Amino acid sequence: MEKEVNQHTILQAILELSKQMQDMKSELQQQIEAVEKRLGEKIEAIEKRLEEKNEVLEKRLDKVEQNLSRKIGLVDAKFDVLSVDVITTKAEVSMLKQVK
Repeated sequence: MEKEVNQHTILQAILELSKQMQDMKSELQQQIEAVEKRLGEKIEAIEKRLEEKNEVLEKRLDKVEQNLSRKIGLVDAKFDVLSVDVITTKAEVSMLKQVK
């Protein structure tokens, strides 16, 4: 009889440990799901911030491009004016040389 009691006690202990393991597994799964949810929310928030920063940078880049285009246009116009002045000066020098 003592052998049966021991086997019954061992079986009960195994069942209790099995139940505890199942409970622990459920708790761990719930914790993992909670962490996954928080991480998902944080990733979404970071993606949103990144998109906003990207939009700001694109707007700044557009402004910089516009400013550069204006400045390049101004330099080009100045170069044209200087070219005309140089050509005029060369023509005047050439005429003066012919007069002498």
